[in-house]
Amino acid sequence: MHSKKALIFYVVRSTFVKKDIEILSAQFTVAEFDFFSSKKIGFIISFISQIIFLLKNIWTADLLLVEFASYQSFFPAVFGRLFGKPCLIVVGGTEAHYFPGIGYGNWQKRGLKNFSSASLKLCSHIAPKHKSLMFSEYHYDENEPQQQGIYARIPSLKTPYTEIPNGYDAAKWKCISTKKKNTFITVANGWEYGFQKSLKGVDLILKVAPFFPDCEFAILGVNDPAIFPGLPANVKTIPAVKNDDLVGIFSAYQFYLQLSIAEGFPNSICEAMLCECIPIGSDVFSIPEIIGDSGFVVKKRNVDALKEIINQALVCDNATLMKKARARIADNYTLAQRNDKLLQLCEKLIQN
Repeated sequence: MHSKKALIFYVVRSTFVKKDIEILSAQFTVAEFDFFSSKKIGFIISFISQIIFLLKNIWTADLLLVEFASYQSFFPAVFGRLFGKPCLIVVGGTEAHYFPGIGYGNWQKRGLKNFSSASLKLCSHIAPKHKSLMFSEYHYDENEPQQQGIYARIPSLKTPYTEIPNGYDAAKWKCISTKKKNTFITVANGWEYGFQKSLKGVDLILKVAPFFPDCEFAILGVNDPAIFPGLPANVKTIPAVKNDDLVGIFSAYQFYLQLSIAEGFPNSICEAMLCECIPIGSDVFSIPEIIGDSGFVVKKRNVDALKEIINQALVCDNATLMKKARARIADNYTLAQRNDKLLQLCEKLIQN
């Protein structure tokens, strides 16, 4: 039992949420609150349950950490302010995105916008997974606003922030098989949202694939192939798999496609790069920095730009870029780095 106590709030206990819980558990006694432990319960019940949790635990808490600004972050930020307890909000993506053309981002809906904005103003500190989530110039899709990030939505925001990128286990994520030549894969899920095909750039893949009949394209995370009627002959869908099974799948593919309109700090491209997939990504938010000189960046969201990049990729020095892709993540985005930065920030907030 640790002497310090942290309260952690989230909506889904995803892989990256689990990582942060594990990091804090090394130095804190952790109490977790899942805002939507059941999707059948409404917002009112969720808010009431969260308030009860806070009233029970705030007295002995040293720190409140919220995974992402949304409905679940409002009362932790309020209670942190009222009781003088530091509240840290991890910013992952949607709370920094405003894409009315596809109806995506917290700033699309009044409720989400208001709760996100109030949370970010009231909390003690913000920990974006990449600095571009605070502000970035955006030129990839000309139909969308060209200023993105939290400061673009809340220009007067005074809450301090510290960038803490995701971290990855290079011992787990590694190439374990021979790659099939001229193969491309992308990962996407959440198909219940109408914007998902555009958001993840799958619509571009479907349009460009017929120009490369000798190549194979795969979309991983499609449990119902019926949502993609009339697929090009060289495009296949793969059902969602467990996280541990991704190593074997990534290892078989030569290129990873991350053609998103918007991202925070995408896990799949980093995990694929560790498995020596050569990355091809859109020029948005953290993606160009993640790729560095180990792959290719698509500057504009159109088929011609993507065709040009794929043509370059097909004649590249595969062996060199595969090694560069792995080294790019293994050297710059480790679990140890996120661990150290997150714990150091938490200690600093407690001491202040």
